[in-house]
Amino acid sequence: MVPNVMFVVPSLIRAGAETQVIDLVNQIDPGQMRVHLFTFERQLDLLEKLDRSKVSHHQCVRRSKYDLQPARELGRLIDELEIDVVHCTLQFALLCGWLARRYSRRQPRLIVSVHTTLNRDFKGDVLDWVMYQWLMRACDQIIFVCDAQRHHWIRRFPFIAATAVTIHNGINVARFDPSQTAPAGVALRAQLGIPADAVVLAHVAAFRPEKAHQVLLQALAQVMPELPELQVIFAGDGPLRSAITEQGRQLGLAPRLHFTGSLPDVRPVLAAADFSVLPSIAVETFSLAMLESLALEVPMIASDLGGAREAVLQGETGALVPPGQVAELAAALRALCRDAAGRRRMGQRGRQLVLERYDGAMMAQKTADAVLQCVRSAPGAARLPYAKSMGK
Repeated sequence: MVPNVMFVVPSLIRAGAETQVIDLVNQIDPGQMRVHLFTFERQLDLLEKLDRSKVSHHQCVRRSKYDLQPARELGRLIDELEIDVVHCTLQFALLCGWLARRYSRRQPRLIVSVHTTLNRDFKGDVLDWVMYQWLMRACDQIIFVCDAQRHHWIRRFPFIAATAVTIHNGINVARFDPSQTAPAGVALRAQLGIPADAVVLAHVAAFRPEKAHQVLLQALAQVMPELPELQVIFAGDGPLRSAITEQGRQLGLAPRLHFTGSLPDVRPVLAAADFSVLPSIAVETFSLAMLESLALEVPMIASDLGGAREAVLQGETGALVPPGQVAELAAALRALCRDAAGRRRMGQRGRQLVLERYDGAMMAQKTADAVLQCVRSAPGAARLPYAKSMGK
């Protein structure tokens, strides 16, 4: 008996959690479960990437902040499609899924995949304490995307320990094959006017305060005078882009800084790079950009936040630096820029690590195992297939 599973995510905007959901549902074996996807916001940027031969998509756009119609519609679909498990990505989706279960006649199992560690503001903390912790108590499984995040949430809410499991974010490693993407990197360098013998640093992130573009520019101002071969590609867009561009000009760095804007595919940027950087000053839970860089054999310098040290291994796949520390970041930039052999070695080890631990197929199978465990624990579930251990 193959269970029916409804995955719920607010939107399909181009962002980390939403990208992870698409990769996840596309890679789940349809022989293990029938997969459905429900969204309730207007943004559907990633819908074209959904494998419609495996996954049915349902949408009910909420019209206002307190519109309950999406939850009612999801409840109706739970009954109509005989949904056995509702898997919610992000806490807001959990609210919709929890309400939908109350509207439906069925009582499907409830899973939430949490992608945040520290909230961006005090309001988020209040919502966690006042509402989301209680919704999480109703969940049969709580999935975290790295070990550091799971430990953090258990310290905040010890009850989570009983249902918490880590399923690391994963990527479709086949899409990030360095031998296939190398020509696109060469072409991008030529398009941007970057010399073939330059050492290129890539920063792939939205222009928001927590991404610390300003910290990176301060570090670059220290090292670029002694590293004439270093050039930087910034991929992304956001409210701070013009301010960062102006800061780079004021520091005299503009001729060696290249801004691509937001791109639907960052592989050419990473393929053009010799190493990458993620200097965030707020918690990156477990960055997909980090995994994509390593998969393309591009070592990374990352702030030692969240689960970064679970993939950026000091001296093996890149370097870790204290968040917001300009001098330490400058030292890491200087060292990696001057060590071509080290970059090659770390790049190869980085791809090997992603293949071993963070392949999207592994993420999909571990998620399927979590779902099947929930189904097996439901009343009358003895007829369902055995679910393998989730593992570490």
